Amino acid sequence: MITACGSIGGSPISYGEVVVHITDANPLLPEGVGNVTNLFITFTGISVLKSGGDWISLPMAEDPPYAIDLLQFINRNTTEIVPPFLLEYGKYTQMRLKIESAKIRFDDDPNTDSPVIIPPAYLKTDENFNFDVNEPRPIDIIIDFDLSQSLIVTDSFGKPLYKLNPVLHIVRATEAATITGEIDKGSFILGQNVKMTVYAPNPYFPGTYKEYTKIEISDSGTDPTEFGIYWLAPNQVYSVEIDFDPDLDNGIEFSENVSSYDLKSGKTWYLNSGTPI
Repeated sequence: MITACGSIGGSPISYGEVVVHITDANPLLPEGVGNVTNLFITFTGISVLKSGGDWISLPMAEDPPYAIDLLQFINRNTTEIVPPFLLEYGKYTQMRLKIESAKIRFDDDPNTDSPVIIPPAYLKTDENFNFDVNEPRPIDIIIDFDLSQSLIVTDSFGKPLYKLNPVLHIVRATEAATITGEIDKGSFILGQNVKMTVYAPNPYFPGTYKEYTKIEISDSGTDPTEFGIYWLAPNQVYSVEIDFDPDLDNGIEFSENVSSYDLKSGKTWYLNSGTPI
């Protein structure tokens, strides 16, 4: 735990420690990338906006450009993108990631990387995220770089093209909520992974929901198979749908709504009352 004080013109200035980690879920990637092994994203900077002030650049865990293979940090595994850093006390309202490039690698051609197109508008991704630095306790911020929503595959004359439109979910680690559950071995369909889709309220159209994330769950070989949806913003409604047979258009086999009252800060909600689905 690190705190520091300084002064300008005799007025004391206090600082608190901030660290930033990056991760992804076990993302359900779009068709066309089923045999992907690596997805490298190269970052050149990360900064935060102080309320009433300017953007402040944060140090990175490695000198930029810093490439991170997001597919190696899933299922609650994270990696440090900003090491512990002293930030002046105050309110911060936005976080910005600067991205230089991205590339994707497949298991059938491990020596070749395919480029991922990043539209100019997303080379500098701003995300609203309010946090206060006003206490000596360290603040650990988690960036969930959601590849299930960010990666887009299109077909250009029989050749796939990959595009990245970054979708970020940001939360303080101590406040993050979790939805978890278990799947009975008999529920898995031979040769298929389970598809889980999570919906959250659409802030632009009250009363409606939008897709928040998608993950896939493989049979772990043990019975039952445990799964989790991590780093969720608390005090919010979520709707979870599970499709055990995604190769067929035969509807959803399980669904459950999780209320904002059930998903408090730092808490875990167990689907199906903890009974294997």
